[in-house]
Amino acid sequence: MEITTRQHQILSEKVYKECGINLHHGKLELLKARLAKRMRVVGINSTREYIDLIQKDEKEFLSFIDAVSTNHTFFFRENRHCEFMMANVDSSAYLKIWSAASSSGEEPYSIAVQLVNNGYRFDMFASDISNTMLTLAQRGIYYKDKLRLVPHPILRKYFQKGYDRWEEYVRVKKAVRDLVVFGRHNLVTDRSPGLFDIIFCRNVMIYFDDSTRQKVIDNLFGSIKQGGYLIIGAAEGLVGLNHDFKYIEPSIYQKL
Repeated sequence: MEITTRQHQILSEKVYKECGINLHHGKLELLKARLAKRMRVVGINSTREYIDLIQKDEKEFLSFIDAVSTNHTFFFRENRHCEFMMANVDSSAYLKIWSAASSSGEEPYSIAVQLVNNGYRFDMFASDISNTMLTLAQRGIYYKDKLRLVPHPILRKYFQKGYDRWEEYVRVKKAVRDLVVFGRHNLVTDRSPGLFDIIFCRNVMIYFDDSTRQKVIDNLFGSIKQGGYLIIGAAEGLVGLNHDFKYIEPSIYQKL
């Protein structure tokens, strides 16, 4: 498909303003692929016509944001973060946890099953900017390959096997699904959803530029209780940002 330099600029600016994702020239092929998908869905062949559509149709604009912000994830990804939490956070305390940018739900459910299995009591809010991802997360049905890192005892205890046409899938048991409240939240523009003991905000800030990252970190700092933890992605860091977090170990910080 064809996309002019000006069209790339218009689309990139709209995405950046809405959710802080920087679709620079290196992301052009990603933008083209996601744009082409939405254009097929709505039956439009012209990039110019599609831009006109999202200028006036809020629903389609949000669908476009869904398309460009969706990322790959799986169960027990970077699980040393959960292991750190269970080794360092008092299991007698009632925890408030926020899984920010939770995508299709693999992260919050991974956290939840391990906390339950180790006797923790908690409330968890899981958020994402994508309504499509939130719908998938609430459904809690996943292709088996996404659970390849889940230990077998936990798999048997907290997940249900599918049968017949669902044979290649598993579902998170209702008792676990009920522990997680999902909701839409924009890390860049929305107010804090509360005050938390632990915030997981992993593998999303790599898509932001420094000024957006600074804004997000400021907002997250204000959303963490004294003594609470911020956990970011293994490939991320807070170098170059102004913050008052204490560095604990790679990708783990504490508010003191």
